[in-house]
Amino acid sequence: MSLPPLNAIRAFEAAGRLENFSRAAAELNVTPGAISRQIKNLEQHLGIDLFARVGNEVRITAAGRLYLGYVNEAFAKLESGTRAISVDRGSQPLHIWGSRFFIRLWLLPRLPDFHLQFPDQEVLITTVRPDEPLPSEFDVAIMLGKGSWNSMGAELLLRRVLMPVASPSYLKSAPPLRAPADLEQHTLLETSAGLDQWDQWSKHAGAGSLALARRITFTSTDLAFSAALDGLGIVLGRRGFVENDLRKGNLIKPFEHTVDAGDGFYLITPDRARVPAKVRQFKRWITGQLAAEQA
Repeated sequence: MSLPPLNAIRAFEAAGRLENFSRAAAELNVTPGAISRQIKNLEQHLGIDLFARVGNEVRITAAGRLYLGYVNEAFAKLESGTRAISVDRGSQPLHIWGSRFFIRLWLLPRLPDFHLQFPDQEVLITTVRPDEPLPSEFDVAIMLGKGSWNSMGAELLLRRVLMPVASPSYLKSAPPLRAPADLEQHTLLETSAGLDQWDQWSKHAGAGSLALARRITFTSTDLAFSAALDGLGIVLGRRGFVENDLRKGNLIKPFEHTVDAGDGFYLITPDRARVPAKVRQFKRWITGQLAAEQA
């Protein structure tokens, strides 16, 4: 059986929901006679009575109520699909989910440039923990990992390359730091999620495991980074995040040795048949920024 005309379906949905031809006609801005004709056409197409006509009144039949359920379900899916592919509306904000560390220390300082290039694009930012699952609906996400996020697309932005950094005030007041083994005399800043990273760096630098007297552990990397800026100790900085503070002299890199942590920050996008314009422009902007800085 071929599908009935969409106009007849719309007339039936309104009449069935309101159980009144006149009110359905007013809602659709047509005459009650037009509603009646559309429903008759639909009944002939289906071969069933959708409404019982008693005098000037109409009542939806059991078959009509059953069919109305299918119609409502189809309309709901159509509405959802329309919202999903209507992606180029400039009034929609760009919703960015991401690592608190990346957003606070990399994205936010550069966001004014994005607004200069795309002044009409509103941005909504939500920070998430590394172990927190992504929501069912989002525009882009920037997360730390190894590139696997189920069926979603993931594009590497920055590999996580670690290097010790500290403030000039801390190094001036702390014991001498001439070789990696000297780190045992210093306060090292770390995160609860990366307790082995100092040993990882130290072994790659040829100093073996560090027998430390003082460690301060933070719940997030950006807190550990802020503590280093405040002179509390030495932190493992991330390439791509500390260069600005190194140039300004806010931080000093006592050793040239770096170690690749084996993961990185990825730009994640949902698997969609059509990528929204706001997502395309953000991807072009962020990859362009990174390329320029790495060059």
